[in-house]
Amino acid sequence: MKTLLAISLVLASTLTRVAAAQPVDSTECATPCAAPAAPVAPPVAAPLPVAGFVQPMATATPSLTSTPVDGGGGWQHPVGRRFAHGFRLGWTYIANFEKPTREGGMSLKEEFGLKTPHMMLLGYEGFYRIVGHSWLNVLMVGNVTVAGLEQSKFIPAASGLIGFEFDKSFQLGVGVNLTPDKQAPSHMIVAAGWTPSVGSIQTPIHLFYVPDPDSNNRMGATVGMTW
Repeated sequence: MKTLLAISLVLASTLTRVAAAQPVDSTECATPCAAPAAPVAPPVAAPLPVAGFVQPMATATPSLTSTPVDGGGGWQHPVGRRFAHGFRLGWTYIANFEKPTREGGMSLKEEFGLKTPHMMLLGYEGFYRIVGHSWLNVLMVGNVTVAGLEQSKFIPAASGLIGFEFDKSFQLGVGVNLTPDKQAPSHMIVAAGWTPSVGSIQTPIHLFYVPDPDSNNRMGATVGMTW
């Protein structure tokens, strides 16, 4: 009997040491465990501003009426275009061309072999506007012409004028007229005219007068197209 009691004590002691040596499961709680908390999302950092970038601001749509009158391009050039050019056709008349007003008692008719004082003009002209954005503009004009072609003559001339343009249509100018004439190579010239517009093309109609101290005054008219 004592032997059985001793064996029981030994077994109980052995089992106790084995149980104490076993690891305790951490997932098992003596008391009911609380539910695990929901995972928290990491905070999202705000995007950093890029250097030199400025967010565009809304701007009002420009009005069509704000286009300057002297700008533009292509075929639709307004009247206020700064530089324009074009060809010219015309007529000129030389006063007293049969009188002996030249050196040696000759006349212009005899010196140049002219048959009539009326001659056709063919030329080209260019002008630059200094736009005043009002009723008055300043003009600088240059042109070259050839006269006498209908009489088998080639009489060139060049003119440079400065003047004014009123209300984008009426022009008035004064300047110098040069011809290959040894006796009187330079003269004053006065010109005036009106330039109506036909679509994007201007049609200048001009009158001119060239006074001469020997009474061989010249006058005439030109018409053409400017673009």
